[in-house]
Amino acid sequence: MSKSASKVEEIMRSPAVSIQFSESVAEAVRLMLQHDIGALIVDKGGQPAGIITDKDVLRRVVLEGRNPRDVRVDQIMSSPLITVSPKESLGRALALMRDRNIRRLPVMEGRRLLGIITEKDLIKAIL
Repeated sequence: MSKSASKVEEIMRSPAVSIQFSESVAEAVRLMLQHDIGALIVDKGGQPAGIITDKDVLRRVVLEGRNPRDVRVDQIMSSPLITVSPKESLGRALALMRDRNIRRLPVMEGRRLLGIITEKDLIKAIL
């Protein structure tokens, strides 16, 4: 990542890894581990419908003693998505994360998912 990056599109990871809304949480965990990531975009009908994070799995499945094979992704995802434009400044994206208390932002252009940025990506690019 370039120290001179100023726009979201310059640091976003693309493509964002997604999962179908009807898949099990166990499958979501498998995908997160396979890709070494902490979040998946939830797809419903070809459109991003939410996000599921490693913390969602811990809080809404593990802590509640639920079986990850019996819980669907759409039952624990966060929705609606809070997104950012690829042309947005890194400072404004970081402010949005801070204000909404989130660590990941899907990058959208209209209704199209382009990628994702994380709090760590932003901090590395800004510092």
